[in-house]
Amino acid sequence: MRRILLLSLIAAAACGSSSGELEVDWTFDGVSCADAQVAFIQIDIANEVLSPNQFTCQEASLGANLGVYYAGDYHLTVTGLDANGSVTHQVTQTLRVVGGKKNSFAVDVPRVAETTGSASMTWTFDGKTCAAANVNNVTILVDPDANGSGGVNAGTVPCNAFGTDGASVENLTPGNHTFAILGLRSLSDGDHLVYRTHHPAAPSLIVIGAITDVFVSAESPP
Repeated sequence: MRRILLLSLIAAAACGSSSGELEVDWTFDGVSCADAQVAFIQIDIANEVLSPNQFTCQEASLGANLGVYYAGDYHLTVTGLDANGSVTHQVTQTLRVVGGKKNSFAVDVPRVAETTGSASMTWTFDGKTCAAANVNNVTILVDPDANGSGGVNAGTVPCNAFGTDGASVENLTPGNHTFAILGLRSLSDGDHLVYRTHHPAAPSLIVIGAITDVFVSAESPP
């Protein structure tokens, strides 16, 4: 468990009885950053420049000593981010620094309200598994055209991950979405398209904060 030392570039020169040390300890929704699956912590103080202002949970699991500040009120924002850099927790509080003493505050950072959902996708290729179809990678398309082309490219992933022919798509807006895939075979000169979705299935309803199971099939190109 660690507490990191940060310095405000503006407030670092403060000294004497008119200034005080500012230390912040944090939890995230009542638990440690590790238990809350917070990978990165960002600290911001209005009208101050902190250097650095973002660090890992391992670097500062307990909190941070923010240095010395002139007496007064400061607006502190603590943000927790997951391993993908998405904001999961955030709070802004006003902290009063009293001169001539160490000012210690415990801040519990609540989870932000979720605004998106996820899809847990599985797939086949002419009814075959990734291995049987010799498909190495898959490009995921969200909301493609009726013929399976176009849409939003959600990325290319391994066809099979951890024993599952499928992948997850995060941060989907709530509502109905359709999906298509491109099955790619890796050769010496790169990936080659060997399967694609010709007719996307009926839309799947994505719900905020929920994971929706989605099955997608792909067929050999005509």
